[in-house]
Amino acid sequence: MTGDTPLDAEAAALVAEIDREAEAEKQRILGEAGDRAARIHADADARIRAAAQEASQLTEKLARVDEDRLQGQTRMEAQAERLTGLHRAYQLAIQTARERIDSLVRSPRYPDAMKTLIAEALEIVRDAAVVSVARADQQMCRDILAELGKGCQVAGQDLAPGSVIVSSADGRIRADNSLGVRLASAEVILETQIARTLNG
Repeated sequence: MTGDTPLDAEAAALVAEIDREAEAEKQRILGEAGDRAARIHADADARIRAAAQEASQLTEKLARVDEDRLQGQTRMEAQAERLTGLHRAYQLAIQTARERIDSLVRSPRYPDAMKTLIAEALEIVRDAAVVSVARADQQMCRDILAELGKGCQVAGQDLAPGSVIVSSADGRIRADNSLGVRLASAEVILETQIARTLNG
């Protein structure tokens, strides 16, 4: 004869209760694990977003640095190009002036130019006694002084054509109105203008 005894029923009930508690514990553990996993995922997402934001900010800073550097480099290159252009213009102007002086010395206008140079120098040195010129220009200088009514001594020296140096009798007052000196003055003026242009 078969049948459940009260002991069997009690054992079965105990087993069923153990199974329910085990299932409940399993669900609790799974729930806690899920919560931890969710927190880990959320924390990881937050870290990723923070890292991405930091990387973006760093990229922007680097981009601004590169932009500033490129702008500075562009300004420097433009300044250098401008300086080169100005120096080329300066050299061309000086070269043109020298060529005009050389041309003037060989032209029929040279005596008139010398007369102007001598007259200007005599205005500076009122008690002029000696006019120094290139040896080839001595006779021309004498003719010009006679035309101007000046009885100065003419001294021929190893000077470049177009040179005019007027001195007082005691030598303390001296005026150099040579074409070369005027060209040098023009060079200084041009250099000053270039510097002002660059600094302006």
